[in-house]
Amino acid sequence: MRNPHDSQNLALVTTPAVELEAEADLTRCGALKDFWYVACLSTELIAKKPLARTLFGTQLVLFRDEHGRPAALRDRCLHRNARLSAGDVFHGRIGCPYHGWVYDASGAVVEVPSLGPQQCGEALDAQGHARAGLKVRPCDLGKLRRFDTLEQDGLVYVFMGGDSSRARRPAFRVPYWGHPEWTVYFMVTRFPNGVTNLAENFMDVPHTVFVHEGWFREVARKRVPATVKRFDGSVLVTYGQEQDTVTGLGRLFNPGGLPMVHTDHYFIPNVTRVDYMWGDRSGFAINSQITPIGPTDSLVYTAISYRLPYDLPRALVARALRPLVKWYTTQVIRQDVDIMKVQREGLLNGSGGGVFSGTEADLLHADIEAYRRWLLEGGLGPGPGDEERDIVFWI
Repeated sequence: MRNPHDSQNLALVTTPAVELEAEADLTRCGALKDFWYVACLSTELIAKKPLARTLFGTQLVLFRDEHGRPAALRDRCLHRNARLSAGDVFHGRIGCPYHGWVYDASGAVVEVPSLGPQQCGEALDAQGHARAGLKVRPCDLGKLRRFDTLEQDGLVYVFMGGDSSRARRPAFRVPYWGHPEWTVYFMVTRFPNGVTNLAENFMDVPHTVFVHEGWFREVARKRVPATVKRFDGSVLVTYGQEQDTVTGLGRLFNPGGLPMVHTDHYFIPNVTRVDYMWGDRSGFAINSQITPIGPTDSLVYTAISYRLPYDLPRALVARALRPLVKWYTTQVIRQDVDIMKVQREGLLNGSGGGVFSGTEADLLHADIEAYRRWLLEGGLGPGPGDEERDIVFWI
């Protein structure tokens, strides 16, 4: 039997760099664009105001059409390239703030105020228009690029890869959304880092005793066995330590000291789900969907879902405790924002950023990187093979 600690028996493997710039560039991101990405909360997209967003370095404007459905267009007027997101929405159409050109949800120009009531050039004939490179009517002006949208579970998604029927996966469903025994709320956080690094951070236990000390965990010098299972475009980590504890609000969810079942789950290309369950009456799930703005800039839409074990009416208790739970989760997320900024500073400090080293505790991160590298390179073939391995680390 081979000794796993005998380096002479192990092949020397060079870890490929995490290519943050390519991952966040719509023209170079390969198959990473062929998934649904969250653009905003449903509550952020109101009827009369447009919303500016940047995904994969591409500026978009979102608004609701005449039926209240979300629409997404390139945020640049065809006329003089002004940002449409600085304009207004009326009757489900969006008007440019510069010269008032009006677009419908398909991206077509439907009105040019300077053409008057006839909406047609009057003095120049067709040849005169053509010689000057001008158009006679709004319908001749072409269309802005339109992006497919989807609204579900309180979120508005955009598909950046063209025809959304080509999407490699359905949009991710928010855990326990609409379940009567669970409370769900959203947190929207701008992180100074890229998708791969954020997904790894959200799935990472060893950092919690340093970044979140006293808030989430304490240094315990405990041995933690875990199983890492890579399958079907996901990485599932199951921790084999039922007596593990979560400090802070953990006591609120587990007053009876029940064994805790802790799993971390990554789903391609940008989603993580972290579950802490105590029996069948209490649980806490953190689902983060990461939207790339640029190479080291992302918006994270985090759904916090929780169920409390108390015998009082659960909905009443959940509502009463929601401000406390939200305050607590906000503090923890801010700590992650700070450490992601620290990592970003290191990444940008000269050449070599994105080349990582790792130990046994980083096996799950290597799997995440393998999936994202495969998608970045086009996602051809079956991708990284299914595999299940046991690891151990200490916290």
